Amino acid sequence: MKIYIHTDIEGVAGVVQWDHAHGHGGPADPAGPYYERSKRLLTAEINAAIEAALEEGADEIVVSDDHGPGGIDPELLHPKARLLFGKPFPRGRGFDRSFDAMFFIGQHAMNLTPNANLCHTYSSKGIRRMLLNGQEIGEIGMRAALAGSFGVPVALFTGDDKACAEAKAILPAVELVAVKTSLGRTSALCLHPIEARKAIKAGVARALRRLGDYKPYLPPPPYEFIVEPYDLARCHPDDRSFDRPAGKPQVYHATDFLEISR
Repeated sequence: MKIYIHTDIEGVAGVVQWDHAHGHGGPADPAGPYYERSKRLLTAEINAAIEAALEEGADEIVVSDDHGPGGIDPELLHPKARLLFGKPFPRGRGFDRSFDAMFFIGQHAMNLTPNANLCHTYSSKGIRRMLLNGQEIGEIGMRAALAGSFGVPVALFTGDDKACAEAKAILPAVELVAVKTSLGRTSALCLHPIEARKAIKAGVARALRRLGDYKPYLPPPPYEFIVEPYDLARCHPDDRSFDRPAGKPQVYHATDFLEISR
């Protein structure tokens, strides 16, 4: 059994503010004081999923680090996994039809989601929203559809409760593990990290014992994909509020989802 694990850092128990997840380190965007701790917290949640998957019979696991500046400590990652990270990612982000299932670990909700902890869509400063065939879509939908374009179903989803609700709306059979309850965009009620890892391990076991219940998610073509950015020239560089000035939408058309995946 071969598993692909998509990871992000904002949906991890113990990560609740923007400086917890920042790691660019440049003068305009310095690394937050808790960033290295957040990487350890994410890596430990990933390892919990890996351990459970191995116990359930997985023999090959690929972990994709999808947090922009990097969210995983490679030295702490479970040695049985292979790590996909760096820039630019290859077309398809390492997916192929040999995978049996995909897991989301540490996922956040899309931008504009009310009271969702650290919600954003790819860029917390740059993108207001995205639409696929007229429907709002975030990273959850885009990554699930990318997996679906290779015939790979999503079996497990972990993150905050608002992200879990977003996933459930498009993946009704998915196994959900909410490791924190959003109280606002920069606050949440979190499980203790040890309890979060226990919940993830139990969730993986449940998910893989009913692997036949999942179907690949892929909206039908043709696709009209719209990205509505913020007008950064009229925004304060540290502003992540929802009501900033919008820029000119970017519109893409495709018949193959890979052409618009990101």
